[in-house]
Amino acid sequence: MKAWRVFEPGKVRLESLPAREAEGRLVKVKITYSVLSETDRLIYTGKLTPAVLPLTLGRQAVGMVSETGSEVQSVTRGDRVVIDPYIYCGACAPCKDGRVSECVELKMYGVQEDGFLSDFALVSADHLFKLPDRVKDTDAIFAGHIAAAMNIISKLSLQKGEHLVIVGASVIGITLAQAALYYQAIPILVDARQDRLDIAENLGVYYCVNSVNEDVHKKIFALTGGNMAEAVCYIDGSLARSLEFAATGGRVAIFGWRGTKTELSAAFSPIFSKQLSVFGVCNGAKLMPAAINMLANKTVSVAPLVSTEAPFKSAGELLTQSVEHPNLYIKALVKM
Repeated sequence: MKAWRVFEPGKVRLESLPAREAEGRLVKVKITYSVLSETDRLIYTGKLTPAVLPLTLGRQAVGMVSETGSEVQSVTRGDRVVIDPYIYCGACAPCKDGRVSECVELKMYGVQEDGFLSDFALVSADHLFKLPDRVKDTDAIFAGHIAAAMNIISKLSLQKGEHLVIVGASVIGITLAQAALYYQAIPILVDARQDRLDIAENLGVYYCVNSVNEDVHKKIFALTGGNMAEAVCYIDGSLARSLEFAATGGRVAIFGWRGTKTELSAAFSPIFSKQLSVFGVCNGAKLMPAAINMLANKTVSVAPLVSTEAPFKSAGELLTQSVEHPNLYIKALVKM
C-alpha cells in the first residue's frame, strides 16, 4: 500500500506501507479520489493539533470496496462508497443519546487517524456509505462538507424566510448557502474574495457581499429591513463583526475544528447585549446519507468548487503549491 505521509512539519513523502487484510467489521477500499484540503495544509505546516505524526493525509475519499471482513453485510465487493471522515466513540453520553456529532471523543481520519491519500484504506463498515449511480465520484467527495452544512442548519433551527449571514466563502460557506436556499431561507454570503463570491452567485446565491468594496453592516441592514439577520454562521474573517450582523435574539453558529493554533478573539459584548444563542459546530457526523441524497437530487452543485485535479504521484508537489498559494485552490482533487 502506498500513502502520502507527513513525518514532521514541512516534510511529506510517498511511503510504502504493509498490506493489511479486512477482518471483522473492517472493509478494504480501493481509493479512486481523495482531496487536499485546508486541514491537510494546517497539518503539513504544523498548525493543527492534536495531529499525531507520522500521518497519512487526506480527510475525504471516495472508492470501491475490494474486500470485506466476515461481519460486514452493508457493503459488498465492487460497491462504490464515500467514507465518513468522523470517528465517534459510541460510548459517551451524547453518542448514547444519538447526538454523535457532539461526541466527547470525536476523532477525524487524516488528523488523529491515518487518512485516505493512499491507494487503499482499511476502515470500519460503519463509516462507509454506498453511492447511487447518478452521483459522480468527483461530486461525492464533497459529501462531508454538505453534511457539515446540514448540521449547521440544524443547530441554527433555520426556518423558511429567515436570513442567514454566512461569513466566509469557503467550501462549507458556499455549500451552506445552497443548502439554505433549499430550505427556503435567504443566505447572504460575505467574503473579501470576489472570485469565491462569483462562484456562489453563479450557483444561485443571490446576495453575495464583498467585504472590501461594500459596507457589509449597512448592506445586511438594508436586506433585512433594518432587523439584521435571524441567523449567522461564522467560518472565517472577523468574528467580532459577524456577531454584529445578528438580530437581537438571533442565533450564531461558529464552524471550525478543535485544535487549530489560531485563537478566536472578538468583542463578545453583542452576545450579551443582543442575547444571542451561540453554537459551536465542527462536523456533520451521521448526516452523510442526507448529504448524498442532496447530491443525487442536484440540490447542491459542487463541480465549480474543484480548482484542479492531479494524479496520485503528484500529490506531494500539489500540497506544497497549495500551501504557498492557498488562494488559488478551493479544492484540489487527487485521482488514484
